[in-house]
Amino acid sequence: MFLNIFVFQLNPLYQRICSIFLYTIPLKASIPYGYYLFYKYSFLKFLAYLTFPVVLIENSLPFGGLLLFLIIFAGVVRNPKIPYFIRFNGCQALLLEIALLILSYVLRIIQFNELGLVLFISTVAIFIFSFVQCLYGIEPEIPFISKSARMQIY
Repeated sequence: MFLNIFVFQLNPLYQRICSIFLYTIPLKASIPYGYYLFYKYSFLKFLAYLTFPVVLIENSLPFGGLLLFLIIFAGVVRNPKIPYFIRFNGCQALLLEIALLILSYVLRIIQFNELGLVLFISTVAIFIFSFVQCLYGIEPEIPFISKSARMQIY
């Protein structure tokens, strides 16, 4: 209990908000798989509104998605002047996006739509978990991804 309060006070508000923004990138990549859920449950459309800044950046530039990925990787994750909390969450968000990209190619080959819904629901769950953890100033521990993110940063 005391450790969570201590960590909460270590990370300033701007670091927590920047980290939350970084997790909207994999959320944006998973939105096409949730089309059925968006149609059936209209209250989920607020997730699409959360990703609006990422969509705006990606659509305003040619090869915007690739440029955004490279800017975050080279400018945030590999930059030692950026605080560790933002670098860790940026690397974790990029690794999630890479995993979603690989799984999207697998889904195109398999043509199994229900797996896309599972992918969307799991991405939303990871986003909510990471959102809450970053809001409290705690590093979100996502299995397999967090360890890889730490290896990339050090």
